[in-house]
Amino acid sequence: MFDDDDNRDRAQFFEAARQSAQREYEQDNTNAQALVRWGGALLELAHYKQGSESKEMIQQAIVQLNKAIKIDPKRPEAHWCLGNAYTSLGFLQDEKEKAKEHFNEAATCFKSCQELEPGNATYKKAIDMCNKAPDYYDEIQTHIKAEQLAGGAGGL
Repeated sequence: MFDDDDNRDRAQFFEAARQSAQREYEQDNTNAQALVRWGGALLELAHYKQGSESKEMIQQAIVQLNKAIKIDPKRPEAHWCLGNAYTSLGFLQDEKEKAKEHFNEAATCFKSCQELEPGNATYKKAIDMCNKAPDYYDEIQTHIKAEQLAGGAGGL
């Protein structure tokens, strides 16, 4: 894994990317690509947070990504990033049923990607992995709780 300096450097990189994308969007509120980058940076930054802080950052990413899709619904990377955000949010839920709701949202996003680019094998694999997510939920929850008890820095 990364040491503290690497984590700090990566977090600073994604924060700079978030700020840049936010500025671009504020200059042109029809810039779907800036919103995708903004949402993606928030999603990456969420990995450096824990608990509610991580969830809030993912929810902010979801807001930006939904805006991007509203502007340009045919942009597969927006659906892809949104699917990843819902998957991450699902793994952070305290209740498995709520997690499953997020996994289902993610699967819908990945299916949208596949509809937009039917030949893309990555999107099919994402759907398959999303369908397996509930099976991994308990294992990941155990890992998250152990990290929190140990005072770890990972949010996901």
